[in-house]
Amino acid sequence: MSTSTTITGRDLLATPGEILKEEFMEPLGISNYRLAKAIGVSETAVGEIIKGKRGISVAMAHRLGKALNTSAEFWMNLQRDYEIFTFDPSTVENIQPLVPQQPLVTE
Repeated sequence: MSTSTTITGRDLLATPGEILKEEFMEPLGISNYRLAKAIGVSETAVGEIIKGKRGISVAMAHRLGKALNTSAEFWMNLQRDYEIFTFDPSTVENIQPLVPQQPLVTE
């Protein structure tokens, strides 16, 4: 008996929290507790980000940037890209435009 598994792009996409853990915390030997204390948040908040249960807010992006010598934009871009890639556009299919589309002007 054979089973097949389909892997999609979403399966390969890392959450911002996975990147935080795998690219920063693990190589630098930083625990959830140590990071939480350094940036002034709860260990639960850090754990939820790592598990993908919480996104990275603007304030968190600034905290991570200062603690890890990166920019807030780096963390915000990871979050934005993840949200855009995982968003299901079919959830907004039934919305009707309030503003008519303007014709494209060509010269």
